[in-house]
Amino acid sequence: MRSIVKSASGQALLEYVLVLVFITSTGYLFLGKFTQFVSSSVGNLNHILSINLKTGVCETECYFKGYKNENN
Repeated sequence: MRSIVKSASGQALLEYVLVLVFITSTGYLFLGKFTQFVSSSVGNLNHILSINLKTGVCETECYFKGYKNENN
């Protein structure tokens, strides 16, 4: 009877460790994917802003004040 109790307590500890490893690895993968998504989104935003906010994008007509060729 005594060996059964020791075995059960060891099994519970092993189950807790396995659950902890599963949760940790899942969180690590989720964090990696989230970091990749944010990095990609910021990179895309940076690309769009750099294209749209360059000075001199209006070669003939410009609708924004402050450019040399603005329409008054």
